[in-house]
Amino acid sequence: SSLAGGQRSIPSMLQQEKEKEKTTDIPLQMIMQMLQNIQGKTDNIEKNTEDTGKRAENIEKRTENIEKRTENIEKRVENIEKKTEETDGKVENLQQMIQQ
Repeated sequence: SSLAGGQRSIPSMLQQEKEKEKTTDIPLQMIMQMLQNIQGKTDNIEKNTEDTGKRAENIEKRTENIEKRTENIEKRVENIEKKTEETDGKVENLQQMIQQ
């Protein structure tokens, strides 16, 4: 029972629509998967960026601490040098006293 004028039956049109849906479902699923992958990678990048920022802050703090320690060591060395000079002066005075 064929229809006149190239018309198709409703069941065959519905079948064709279902087949079209099937072919578009697969790419949509792939696109959704790709979007989920991209979202996951974006989340990882954001987390890594945060971690890198925290590490940079820690490095800055450590650098500041090292600078403070270095300053303290320099002050101690200066004090030791002053005491050494004072001691040298006292030794010279003692030697002069002994020689007299």
